[in-house]
Amino acid sequence: MILFYDKNISKSSLKHELNFEQSHHLNNVLRKRKGFKLTITNGHGLEWLGEIVSFKNKKAELKKIKSKVHKKSVYKIHLVIAPAKNIKRIEWMLEKLTEMGISSITPILCNNSERKDLKTERLKKIMISALKQSKQFFLPELNHMISFKEYIKGVKNPFYIAHCKDENLKNLFEIDFKNKENTILIGPEGDFSEEEIKLSINSGGISVSIGNNILRTETAGIIACNIISVKQQLKNMQTF
Repeated sequence: MILFYDKNISKSSLKHELNFEQSHHLNNVLRKRKGFKLTITNGHGLEWLGEIVSFKNKKAELKKIKSKVHKKSVYKIHLVIAPAKNIKRIEWMLEKLTEMGISSITPILCNNSERKDLKTERLKKIMISALKQSKQFFLPELNHMISFKEYIKGVKNPFYIAHCKDENLKNLFEIDFKNKENTILIGPEGDFSEEEIKLSINSGGISVSIGNNILRTETAGIIACNIISVKQQLKNMQTF
């Protein structure tokens, strides 16, 4: 299956025109012609199967064969993380998180953050590419960067905060995730400050460890999300 992405396509669309860039890739790189079938998603669960009917003005025109909307999992993972200074490490992290199928990522600005801002447009393109490569139909939501205090002020559900300030923390893998939606906070390279940890605990946060090793921020984010994902899948299997 060759998967394309277009946020504007819907289940009811009877025909669709790929943009110039996608059409060029389809025609000149993949060498696909009239009659070829391909799938398009809008990143919200849609699987739209269409057939090429023509290339007009260097754009591929498709007609609908069938479509369906996949049901979103009730198990959700939200990652709140202070991005690394190196943009390549951020891109790599978002690529892997998209492949894993987590629900959303919120970048935060902490006391010890090295990166003070984040341009999300290029990062979203990286995520879309990972979505297509991994053949998934749900694109994680990438929120704009906000301050740690601003995020904590608006948090409503219980959440976990991973840090290295306490050696006796319970490991994330030992947690029995009772909620179907789980949020994990990962700090910058210099870790969360004492003030931030105290503020999170006072706001309902649960301090956890994700292992004995000192990890890079993006590595910690991926490992934490993977632990939660595995635990959620095991709990889901036990319900059947």
